[in-house]
Amino acid sequence: MQGCYINLERSIDRRAAMDAQLQRLGLTGVRCLAATDAKTLAPSQAPITPGERACFLSHTEALARAKPGEALLVLEDDAQLSEALPAVLRSGALAQLDAEGCDIAFLECQPVTSTQHLLALWQSLQKRLPPQGSGAPRHALTGIDFLDARTLYNWGAVAYLVTPKGLRVLPTLLQEAIKHGPLQPYDLTLGSFLRDGRLQGTVLSPFLATPAWGSHADSTLGSPSESAAHDVLGGALRRLFFAGPLDGLDAQVAAWRHAPLTDDPQLQLLADLMAQLFVLTARDHAPR
Repeated sequence: MQGCYINLERSIDRRAAMDAQLQRLGLTGVRCLAATDAKTLAPSQAPITPGERACFLSHTEALARAKPGEALLVLEDDAQLSEALPAVLRSGALAQLDAEGCDIAFLECQPVTSTQHLLALWQSLQKRLPPQGSGAPRHALTGIDFLDARTLYNWGAVAYLVTPKGLRVLPTLLQEAIKHGPLQPYDLTLGSFLRDGRLQGTVLSPFLATPAWGSHADSTLGSPSESAAHDVLGGALRRLFFAGPLDGLDAQVAAWRHAPLTDDPQLQLLADLMAQLFVLTARDHAPR
């Protein structure tokens, strides 16, 4: 299997951290790919930010450089990887993806936050993690589940696998999108391809990657301050389904978790009812 991680040349600290992580996990075949720098792009009429355009072009370049006939692992340089990832890559998971006609497999994502989809992730987590109280680390998985990306995937391109079939399909789709703008950021474009059936995808669960803590704060894609709450809460949600340590998770979300949600009493009641119903449903459907 071939692999790369996308990194701006000026992001030296991220590159060093990613190299150290890959070395520790034995993923030494995953190489650094110099990202397209938004500062070098000509002005465009595309309705996305220069940073989002640069990200789109960087991922497209990663696929264009891949050798055909061999799966490709693509990482962004803020990906924290699970200790379980090497074992999954050595298992029959890649062959299963090929056999099922999959084009892309996400190692994590921001999921659609409906009860149905969060419950599917929660049930997978409870089934695949070691039993509570066993003393085993979270990455000691009993297996991995393949969930339908067409309905579950919302956004995120921190870590994903492209199969040999996907390498024949996805680059053409991306070039078509670039020709028309692109009109959306890279990950939202992937979501569009999934929903219209032009791309076949799965989400691996439990997640085998997650965005590093605080990586949104120095993002080059947009205006982090404008979406700080969404970034922190969304990142925490993703990490909750991660096959790795949860150290610091409560502290990371404390300011938002305990803040009043709304001044509207009926909206507050709706939120409370949804939370209680989710817990009841999760308990009723807990693995036996």
